[in-house]
Amino acid sequence: MKTSGFTKEKGVKLIELVLFVITLIFTQKNLYEFLRCAGADAPFKRDTVYRLLNNPNSNWRYLVLKLGATIIGFLKPLTSDKRVCALIVDDSAYYRDRSKKVELLALVKDHTSNRYFKGFRKLTVGWTDGATFIPLIFALLSSSKAKNRLYEQGPEVPIGSPGQLRRQEAILGATDVLLSSVSEILTCVKDFQYVLFDSWFSWPKVIKGVKEYHRDVICMLKDMPTLLYTYQGKKYTLSNLYAQLNNKRLDKSSYIASIVVDYYGIPARIVFVRNRNSTCKREWLAILSTDITIPEEEIIRIYGLRWDIEVYFKVCKSFLGLAKEYQGRSYDSMVAHTSIVTIRYMLLSVETRENQDSKAHGGMFYEFCDEINSIEFRDAFLLIVNLFMSTIRENLFLSKKMIDKILTDFMNKLPGFMKRQLGLASA
Repeated sequence: MKTSGFTKEKGVKLIELVLFVITLIFTQKNLYEFLRCAGADAPFKRDTVYRLLNNPNSNWRYLVLKLGATIIGFLKPLTSDKRVCALIVDDSAYYRDRSKKVELLALVKDHTSNRYFKGFRKLTVGWTDGATFIPLIFALLSSSKAKNRLYEQGPEVPIGSPGQLRRQEAILGATDVLLSSVSEILTCVKDFQYVLFDSWFSWPKVIKGVKEYHRDVICMLKDMPTLLYTYQGKKYTLSNLYAQLNNKRLDKSSYIASIVVDYYGIPARIVFVRNRNSTCKREWLAILSTDITIPEEEIIRIYGLRWDIEVYFKVCKSFLGLAKEYQGRSYDSMVAHTSIVTIRYMLLSVETRENQDSKAHGGMFYEFCDEINSIEFRDAFLLIVNLFMSTIRENLFLSKKMIDKILTDFMNKLPGFMKRQLGLASA
């Protein structure tokens, strides 16, 4: 943590404080409830936690990336060398609809609902081997247009600090942040062959940028009049290119047609697949792959890995407290808490992989909560028993053998549900 700029000023150990914030969600209490229940026995005050979250010198991005790289190294022996690994890129809405004076708060368009909301776009880049998704880098993007930013930067932060760099990044375009994120990931993680994203990022600039890192792109395409594809010496829009294909496949295969084109100087294969969305007028979708050596079915299968990041967004919002647990106003606090949520997801991913079962992350989350509740009950129960036995020794002057017998008889007569929570075999 020292290499990530985390420093201890006074009081509680830094690692203990960070671990507390990470695991707090699994107790099913927020910070206020925890401190209220702990009372005078609380190991620290509320301000201690907020000093951690608001520190602009803490490099949460580096911490998350290094932890993710370590986990990927741990998972590598569990993965076949023939398995395809990829980076997945996508963004999700980070809502702060009820906020006013939040640093860099902006009006952002949600492309899913086609409406504007107050908040940020959470751009995430993560790694997958098809079995486990590990988020590596995220950016809370404001708006590059000053007129859409509702509240500008707050108090001054040290020049060159991680906090200042993240604020500068927040007002960049998503495509610029995407390419810089891939470059940063390559300093720690090199075990991936493809970068996957949907049509919102399928611009020539992005595809060329990824190719410069010697990685291939598989992405969904958008039909736009300004984006042209060269086929047999002529330029076509995507819909016109589809109309030119005379060898439409009428069987029930996984794709309609496939064609190799030149996409702004890049050889690419476009696979047209059936659009199974009944509400959409267009009968086809187009997937582009800059790797033209693999078959069409493999292109479709690899692109299907992109669903892993949708699961990640759902788990973070529904179970891990993203944008809900803390309502800080500083940009640093939002970055810090989102990093903590990301680390929580990593823990669940590793636990799921080690168990090698089909549990959803939501189910694993509740198992963590039950386990922590059991630990709290066990600690409280054993404290009472120890006080009781100490009182017997001090007042009844019984032998150790007799005291042990009393304790054994007492434990044997406990109800079954209490024995299970204490980790004792049922009588």
